[in-house]
Amino acid sequence: MKNKLAGFKYLPLPILAAALPLPASADAVEFSISGQVSRLIMDVDNGQESGLVHADNSVSGTRWRIAGKGQLDKGMTAGLLYENQLQSNPSSGVTAASLDSDGGGGNLGGGDQFSVRFANVWLKGDIGKVTLGQGSGAADGIAEADQSGTTVIQYVGSSADLLGSMEYGTSGVTVAQARSSYDGLGRNDNVRYDAALGDISVAGSLGNGDKIEISVTYNKDNLQLRAGLWDANDSGNEASGHAISASWINDSGLSLTGSLAGDDSDGNPNNIYFKVGYRKGDSAYGFDWSETRDRAAGDASSFSLAWVLDVMQGIQTYASYRVESLDDVPGEDNVSALVGGARVKF
Repeated sequence: MKNKLAGFKYLPLPILAAALPLPASADAVEFSISGQVSRLIMDVDNGQESGLVHADNSVSGTRWRIAGKGQLDKGMTAGLLYENQLQSNPSSGVTAASLDSDGGGGNLGGGDQFSVRFANVWLKGDIGKVTLGQGSGAADGIAEADQSGTTVIQYVGSSADLLGSMEYGTSGVTVAQARSSYDGLGRNDNVRYDAALGDISVAGSLGNGDKIEISVTYNKDNLQLRAGLWDANDSGNEASGHAISASWINDSGLSLTGSLAGDDSDGNPNNIYFKVGYRKGDSAYGFDWSETRDRAAGDASSFSLAWVLDVMQGIQTYASYRVESLDDVPGEDNVSALVGGARVKF
């Protein structure tokens, strides 16, 4: 839920007017401020070290945003989005050494981390929407179709988000090195175009380093399908990849979700994901299984159980149990975690 600040209802928009060819009528934009605080407690065991840690939930981290828009001539709308992530001890940065530390001052694991998620301006009309600046590439989220209701703690990329810096035993391999959802090229500086054609949405983006991403989404009734392609070109990654995901939910609350994605880096690694979910009343339940294969660090898999409760609008609590496994690597051991936490939106 968003709280509009009445005392600051209008802001000038010179940057947007200079960057895009706008119809010359609007000179102000109405905006709102929103965000969330997202915290959890994890009891973690990597086969060598174990302990209880307090962390920010990197599946959906603590953040705040300013979103604005203004009506222009000829039915066009212009706007902006600025979003900053502000995490004290992100769960993705918690290490095995952290489990034997008091973490004073929020310096446990990754410590305090601040990053810009979005900083862009946009123009929308009958022929689609153009976005310019830092934001999601067109293939970001393509591997993440999910209608289970448990995505605050359980989704295709949650292995790395929750336990990314944890080492499997004494193997020297971390969860993030072995696991990936191959979900496009993430957020980057780009120009992006989106258009809707009935129940189908298409998107394309061009980013720094000549990153190219394209995607198609179909969303109707109880079914959601997503597919995308990308090529990192000269951005440093130089890999091209693909992803497809689907999620179906029936009227009883039962849902099935799956994802298959990969790229053409060394070994042609890929990831497969499957989830069974159930929603009843204010609760959502999920069981998922995933495996990343042919990655340089070795094949790795996970399974997890999750429960999410919608306490009221904007407030969720959750609990989860997760096991991460690495195959055929000396010193490897399973990483397990019992997780509980809450996310509060404003």
